[in-house]
Amino acid sequence: MYIPTAHKIDDPELIVELMRQNSFATLISVVDGVPVATHLPVLVEAGDPIVLCAHIARQNQQWKVLASEPESLVIFAGPHGFVSPRFYESRPNVPTWNYVSIHAYGKVELIEDPDEAIEHLERMVNTFDPTLAELQPDSTDREFYRSKLPGIVFFKITVTRIDAKAKLNQNKSESDRMAVRDRYLISEDGDEIKMGKLMG
Repeated sequence: MYIPTAHKIDDPELIVELMRQNSFATLISVVDGVPVATHLPVLVEAGDPIVLCAHIARQNQQWKVLASEPESLVIFAGPHGFVSPRFYESRPNVPTWNYVSIHAYGKVELIEDPDEAIEHLERMVNTFDPTLAELQPDSTDREFYRSKLPGIVFFKITVTRIDAKAKLNQNKSESDRMAVRDRYLISEDGDEIKMGKLMG
């Protein structure tokens, strides 16, 4: 990903926060010379290094190349929004698009242990629906999860490098940037509101 210096995100805490906020990510692999992608929820474990945990259907043939790849790529697509030339205070201008994107690279390790796989499912439920545990006994959950394991491939990725980009009109004057931010903040589009908040 091309990242001009002004658009690079260096703050590790912000990177983890953005990954978690946009955790329905895209896993990219190359199978027989052809790029393939799977869209999947990813758990982001902060630390040094960051670890990503996910799973895919065993019928999805992408899993067969994951462990043998020297490096895998997971893309976290963040909020984005159109910028009309009318948004700026200065004239003339061209249209553009503001966005946040994080590319995480690392080595995949398949999770073979059933107990660890079940722990992964429990963490996923607790992350995305923390109140579910109050409705179902743990033992019921675990046995049901165990019955599903043969159809699922679990894996984790130890992140070795990250490219993180936030294109937020940094090349514009402060007055133009704030004019775009203000437009975003009054938008009815949720992504544009998020962009406005990121612009300060």
